Amino acid sequence: MDISFDCYGTLLDTREIKKWFIVFGTTHEVDGQAAWQQFELWKERLMYGERIVPFSILLKQTLNYVDMVLQTQSLFSNHFNDLFKTYKDLKPWPEVILALRQLRESGNRVIIMSNSTSSLMSAHLDALGQQVDLTILPEQTQCYKPDLAFFNYASNQVIQPHLHVAMGYWWDIVPCHKIGWASVWINRRRLAPLTTIKPTYTLPNLKKLPRLASLYDS
Repeated sequence: MDISFDCYGTLLDTREIKKWFIVFGTTHEVDGQAAWQQFELWKERLMYGERIVPFSILLKQTLNYVDMVLQTQSLFSNHFNDLFKTYKDLKPWPEVILALRQLRESGNRVIIMSNSTSSLMSAHLDALGQQVDLTILPEQTQCYKPDLAFFNYASNQVIQPHLHVAMGYWWDIVPCHKIGWASVWINRRRLAPLTTIKPTYTLPNLKKLPRLASLYDS
């Protein structure tokens, strides 16, 4: 069975990104929390407000807007390479590699669908122990999730029925609901879903995913 995954937050622990802004801000006497919040805000705006651009360029543009709002001249944008390295060095959650290995040993195909870029994904695949069979990125789909065009493209790459596994509710669970995909919400933050849009399954992490996938495929 094909099992697709979001990458950031689902497989990789992205808390180091926020930490980078906090530490960088403290070092340079800037509000790192505010910088991180602006980074998240402008990253989303650039993903969905303009034509598709590679994720690496989008990150550079986002830092330009952080500098603009915080009036820090080019402080953040001058350190793009440091931020990009932080992305490259992201590590998986403790249970992830074992879960992926168990899924593949059971005959499942592991697919990543991510708002990322190939230059980062190569490092991510190494961090994930090369336990991924296929990646689907904006460079192929020409859009970012949750655009349904991303999921329609992926529909031609996966064999149904399949499961889509993600922590992102708006980015993944909502579009899965719209197109009728079975979904597993990795609800690490213990949030309550909207009453009108519920995932097929909910798990706190990936530990029990191999068992769930086995039951779903039986």
